[in-house]
Amino acid sequence: MALTSDVKDELTKVEVSKTTVRAAELATILRFSGGLHLIGGRIAVESELDTPELARRVRKDLAELYGVRSEVSVISASGLRRSSQYLVRVLDGGETLARQTGLLDARRRPIRGLPNRLTTGSRDELAAVW
Repeated sequence: MALTSDVKDELTKVEVSKTTVRAAELATILRFSGGLHLIGGRIAVESELDTPELARRVRKDLAELYGVRSEVSVISASGLRRSSQYLVRVLDGGETLARQTGLLDARRRPIRGLPNRLTTGSRDELAAVW
């Protein structure tokens, strides 16, 4: 297992209780592991993750923090992809979630980078973003 895999595994085991820290972590994961897609005329938020543990954590946080249901599918290893990936998708409520997490602005335009509120938060929130 590579060092990054060890670190990812260790980080998924850290329990975070503060809601703002969980929200900062989730927004960052959604920003860097996924994207916005138009499916059937609706905005979907997707996140492609390396481990089933992280996929479970993301789904749990989506439900508990934002009240949205997500679905997960497994993308099997093939070709250049050495291991399976886990795709977490939010379709119902995707646009609202994208706004709440700073992926979209009020005019439905994608936001580049991290939203300002994530980069100017408390020390705990900044650590979660890192």
